[in-house]
Amino acid sequence: MASKVSVKESTTQYRTILSDLKERVYKPFYLLMGDESYYIDKVSRFILENVLTPDEQGFNQYLLYGSDVSVQQIIETARRYPMMAQRQVVVVREAQQVKELNQLEVYLRQAPQTTLLVICHPGKTVDKRSAFYKAALAKGSVLESVALREEDVPDWIIRYASDMKVHISPEAAVLLGEYLGTGLNKIAMEMDKLLMLLPADVRTITPEVIEQNVGISKEYSPFALAKSLSFRNLQKSLQISHYFGENPKSYPLVMILATLFSHFVRLLKYHALFQGSLKPTRQEIPSALGIHPFVLNEVEIAARNFSLKQTVGIIWLLRAYDKRSKSSERGEADDGALLQELIQKILR
Repeated sequence: MASKVSVKESTTQYRTILSDLKERVYKPFYLLMGDESYYIDKVSRFILENVLTPDEQGFNQYLLYGSDVSVQQIIETARRYPMMAQRQVVVVREAQQVKELNQLEVYLRQAPQTTLLVICHPGKTVDKRSAFYKAALAKGSVLESVALREEDVPDWIIRYASDMKVHISPEAAVLLGEYLGTGLNKIAMEMDKLLMLLPADVRTITPEVIEQNVGISKEYSPFALAKSLSFRNLQKSLQISHYFGENPKSYPLVMILATLFSHFVRLLKYHALFQGSLKPTRQEIPSALGIHPFVLNEVEIAARNFSLKQTVGIIWLLRAYDKRSKSSERGEADDGALLQELIQKILR
């Protein structure tokens, strides 16, 4: 099967389809598929809300679900003539549940121009070698909505803010990305909330603005602890861990250890890149590690402060303390005490 498109290509497909829809340039068929549901939901919702007028929707708009319909029922609905309107809209959600979906290729051979048939196929892609997929490309528009990687998130946040006429600093975008993860629905929802909270005269988002309005602190977070360890800053690391110990519900030890584990595994991968005869260029490293280029400087400093052997030992320590925290081996030590003990061992 053909490989997935890139995040950039996926975003371009989405923007092109949405731009055409806004200009009322319609295709008879839309195949919206892929790992990330955000773009699929945005396009299908726009079509449902904007192609037909409210009066036309009553007789000419159909919302079907894959678990309830067959391919034949979809085809029969799509081949109906619109009533007192130029076109009708048929949206099939959860189309991955429709058996023999490839049979839509027969429909596409003579797809009526009076119907917009929208197939929402989240979670996976259809077979790109199939006649159905090739017909979808030839007769309509195809969107392959791919999931973001960790390194893609800050740039996506920056573009999203720019579309809203707001500037966000790279540091602030990285901070948000670390906190929110890679799910676009969650990122967009939090960005919308943040933008609503911004005073009218504030059009630049900084880490301080995020801390004031979202509650994410660049000074006290698992990522801040990982950074202070990278710089071998014992005082700052113990200060952050003490804060975590005072707020165990907000900062459970299991979450902190998971973040530190990911941090040092990434450092291990960095060291591994330089073990062979072919050394990567500085421009190639972020993609190889799955990080944003803005974070590369921190990783390089960490690599100078922790050798390959030390990094392996720290990963072993993190596993040991994770096991200890979940058993009677911890004795009377609370999470804060365990974390401070771990930090001192990492930085000894």
